Amino acid sequence: MAEATHPPVVFARFTGETILGEMGRLLYAILNVFSNNGYRVLLFNDIDFSKLDKYGQRVPDIENLSLVDSVPGDTGQMFYLFDGEDRACSGRPWKKKIRVGFDVFATYWFTDPLIMPYPVHPLLSGADLPDRLDRLRQNRKSLRLFFSGDTKNYFRNRVHYPNSKLPRLEVIGTLLEDPDIRPIHADSEITLRNRFEGEHSNDCVIVDTDKMWIDPSEWLPYMSKSDFFICPPGYTMPMCHNVVEAMAVGTIPVINYPEWFNPTLKHMENCIVFGDRADLVDRIKAVLAMDQAEVDELRKRVIDYYENHLNPGKFIRQIETRKEHRLTVLMITDENTIRNASRINGKSILIRGKPLLADSSLYRLVHAWRTR
Repeated sequence: MAEATHPPVVFARFTGETILGEMGRLLYAILNVFSNNGYRVLLFNDIDFSKLDKYGQRVPDIENLSLVDSVPGDTGQMFYLFDGEDRACSGRPWKKKIRVGFDVFATYWFTDPLIMPYPVHPLLSGADLPDRLDRLRQNRKSLRLFFSGDTKNYFRNRVHYPNSKLPRLEVIGTLLEDPDIRPIHADSEITLRNRFEGEHSNDCVIVDTDKMWIDPSEWLPYMSKSDFFICPPGYTMPMCHNVVEAMAVGTIPVINYPEWFNPTLKHMENCIVFGDRADLVDRIKAVLAMDQAEVDELRKRVIDYYENHLNPGKFIRQIETRKEHRLTVLMITDENTIRNASRINGKSILIRGKPLLADSSLYRLVHAWRTR
């Protein structure tokens, strides 16, 4: 009889407030990514979930997660996940120590943190996501260009590197006002279904979210049936779930913050990049007129990018294969953007994707010592 195998275990204990922010979204994301990739998650039970918002309250329901009242006895084969190292845990043997940090705008000279890929929305995540994505990528395309999302109060941006970002409200307003683009304003479920159930058209459809919202269960199916998705920046920071979700189903993002991805997204390779209003209009007109063979090639590269750089399973494999006993994982957050947006520059780890001195002999010496 074959010997039973036990799932790997990660023990998590957090002491800071940042991980509990964004309606509990960060805590949910970091624990859920381990659970979805075969880990048993032990979360120290000192978090008052009643004080967390809707996503944080979903944490106890994560599959394979248990709340524990003490540090496990035998930790030698476990990962230790933390934001501030706890005294009761620091002296114990661990297979790997993983510190969760948030400052993606800092310059890391010698340390080589992993930036956690921005995830799909918590309501769309789950262990079955890879299977769902495989099916959705096979959907017949029925539309050239699509947008649905909140636009209220999205009239400013905090990030001005490498240039100012056209805010979401201005992006959508520009398209609605252009006489040549003439987007279809979908304000009912019937109108939306009619546009997606017919033959493929080179139309641009923008959902009027003042009058209707797409149910989360139908969000990815709708998105997967469009060739392109307009991905204007978010309210606090540029990064949004919708661009990751678009790429996950093989829909090409039209975006103005490609440098927030690691590696940077590239125009006409795995996205369409726009700048100011005039450039946006030119790009959208080019998208509406693009040859289908060119669209299909772009789609393949978008899926390749997702699988190689945004796939949650790939992220976990990176953690597992890193030689360091102790490493840092960085999460992209609203709070860090609010506090530190002015600090982002070409030396930031978010932009470089590697330590500043990664190519130096001194870095190689330090790295060799850390992984000895």
